[in-house]
Amino acid sequence: MAGTRIGVTALLALTCAATALAQSKDDPSIGSWKLNVAKSTFTPGPPIKGDTRSYEVNDAGWLVVTTETIQPDGSRTGVRFAAKFDGKPYPQIGRFAPTVTLITYQPVDKRTLKYTQRDSNGKVVSTNTRIVSADGRTMTIEQKSTDDKGRAVVNVELFERQ
Repeated sequence: MAGTRIGVTALLALTCAATALAQSKDDPSIGSWKLNVAKSTFTPGPPIKGDTRSYEVNDAGWLVVTTETIQPDGSRTGVRFAAKFDGKPYPQIGRFAPTVTLITYQPVDKRTLKYTQRDSNGKVVSTNTRIVSADGRTMTIEQKSTDDKGRAVVNVELFERQ
């Protein structure tokens, strides 16, 4: 019984430490990133034409994210939002159109973050894994979703630090 308590306590301590690391000013994702379309894959496609994003941590420990994506048809989409890495859903507000989705962050380790996006009704829109390279120069986001025809979509996007 004591071993179980120690194990649970250690697990909780690691979870809290991962959360604190992910929301600190030394988070390796902090900064500006630009998508390298040529090094990314979009299945089934077509690929987006561009994506830039920035990450910052404010003094209250919130991660503030801003994105701007150029869709295959040339239209712009993007969001700006603040969230914590506590497993709770936070609203993403559309920057160029009045859309709202919900995002839930789950840190894995200092360089890896899993997150889920849901529509305003709570239905999962995509599951994602974001990994910052050990040297901090690249960030890969793998996004899994389903298109409007019910086909599986898997995008692996490679971003370069700006």
